[in-house]
Amino acid sequence: MSGSFYAGIDVGSGSVKATLQRSDGAVMAMGAADYETCYPQPGFVEQDVDDWYSAACAAVREALKRSEIAPADVAGIGLSGTSHVPCLLDENRRPVRCGILWNDQRSGEQVRRLSESHGNLIERSAMNTVNCTWSLPQMLWVRENEPELFKRVRFVLFSKDYLTYRLTGRLVADRSTACSSLLVAAATVSWDPELLQLVGLPESAYPEIRASAEVVGALTSQAAQDLGLAPGVKVVAGMLDSAAELVGVGAVDPTVGVIRLGTAGGVMIICDEPQLRKGCLLYPHPAGEYWYHQAGTNSATTSLQWIRGVLGLEGAEWSYERLEHMANEAASGAAGLLFHPYLLGERAPYWSDTIRGGFHGITLSHGRPEFLRAVLEGVAYSLRDCTGLLDLERVTQLRICGGGAKSRIWCQIIADVLGLPVDRMDVADASALGAAMIALAGCERRDPAQTAVSALKSADRIEPDAARHRLYSEQYQRYREVAAQYLRSFEPDD
Repeated sequence: MSGSFYAGIDVGSGSVKATLQRSDGAVMAMGAADYETCYPQPGFVEQDVDDWYSAACAAVREALKRSEIAPADVAGIGLSGTSHVPCLLDENRRPVRCGILWNDQRSGEQVRRLSESHGNLIERSAMNTVNCTWSLPQMLWVRENEPELFKRVRFVLFSKDYLTYRLTGRLVADRSTACSSLLVAAATVSWDPELLQLVGLPESAYPEIRASAEVVGALTSQAAQDLGLAPGVKVVAGMLDSAAELVGVGAVDPTVGVIRLGTAGGVMIICDEPQLRKGCLLYPHPAGEYWYHQAGTNSATTSLQWIRGVLGLEGAEWSYERLEHMANEAASGAAGLLFHPYLLGERAPYWSDTIRGGFHGITLSHGRPEFLRAVLEGVAYSLRDCTGLLDLERVTQLRICGGGAKSRIWCQIIADVLGLPVDRMDVADASALGAAMIALAGCERRDPAQTAVSALKSADRIEPDAARHRLYSEQYQRYREVAAQYLRSFEPDD
C-alpha cells in the first residue's frame, strides 16, 4: 500500500483514539488505548498527562498494524484533545503535578472571587464567563493550595499541546486550546497581560499561538520510534476535541449545528465573530474565520456508564443492541421516572459546582428498563436545556456525533425531546477524524473547510415523532421544575 496518509490523534477523557486517513479522505484504520482517571477527593478529577503520550503511541501502533500502511507513508499528524487542562512544567519541562480536567469542581471558591473582582475584565477580554471548567481558576487553586509546587512552574501548556511537545519538542498551542485557558483576548487571539497577571506567571511561560492547520514541527527520533513512524513526520497545531468534531462532521458554516454525545454532551453552533453569550463557551473555529459557541452538559455517556454499573449491565455481553432492547421495554417517559445527570456538578445552564442530580418519582413499578430509559431521556433533557442558550435560527441541520450516537434509540429520544430532526453521522470518532483532516489540509496546503466537506460521511436522518415530542415536552417542564429544586438544595448559603 503506497501514497500519503495522515494520522489523527484525539486525547479523550478516558482514552486516546488514533485514525489513519488516506489523502482522499478515506479512513483506513483506527486504534485506541485507555488510561486511568483519578478522583482523589469528591469533585476532584485528574489524569497523569504522560499517560496521554503512552496511550497515543499504543493507539497509533494499533492503527498501523490494522491498516498495513508502511510507516514511511504517513506524512503528517494532527492532534485534538480535551479542553482546559493545564499542564504545568518545571525548568526541565517535566510536569509538576497531574492535569486537572475540565469537569473538576475544586476551584469553586476561586471562581467566586474572580467573578466578584475581575468578572467584567474576563468577559470583556476573553468573551467567556469564569467557572470551574477553565484553566484560570484551576491554576489559581494550585497557586493557593500547592504553593511549593507552583513555585517550580516555568512553562504552561494546555490540553493536548503537552502531547505536541512530547512529539516535537516545541512549546506551541493552537488558537482554540489557548482560548480554553481563559487567558486569551478573543479580539486578537493573543495572551492578555491583565489576565496573565491573575495567575502570576510571566508571558514567557506560555506557548506561541498558531493556527490549527499550521505545521509546528516534526517528530523527534525518539517520538518516531515510540509511535512506530519515520522521523521527521510533520505535526500540525491541531485543536480542541469539540473543534475537531466540527471538522469531522463537516460543520464549517453557521447553517450546521452539532450535538456531541460523548463523555460530556453539548450543542455547538457556529457564529461569524467572537461575542459573549451567557452560559456558553466560545472558541475559534479551526477551519476558517468563524467562531463557535458550545452549551455543554457534564455527564452524557458518563451517565450511561454509571447506570450500567449500578444496574449490573456491564461486560461484553451487554452490547448497545442489548441495552437498546432493554430501554425499549420501557415506554417513552419511563413511566414518569426522571433523571437529572448532575453527577459532576453541571455546566449549562446552571454552571454550578455544587448541584447534584438524581432520580425523581421512583415507585415500586420501576425496574431496570425504566431506570435505563430515564437516564437516556435525562441526558436528552439536559441537551434541550443547552439549546435554550443558543440561537438556532440559522441552523438548517443538526448533526450528532460521539460514542453515544452509536445508539439509534438514544438519537431518536434526542430528536423527540428537541422536536427537531437530527442527522446521525457515520463517523467512528469525529475528533480523531477531524484531527487527521486538519493534518491533511496543513501538510498539503489545502483549505481546511473544503477538506472537511469533501470527506463528509453519510448520515442517518432521524425525524422526531410528534406525539412523543408532546409527551416529552410535558415531562421536560417537570424536569425543569425539579432541576430548580436541586439547584436551591445544593447551592451554598450566602
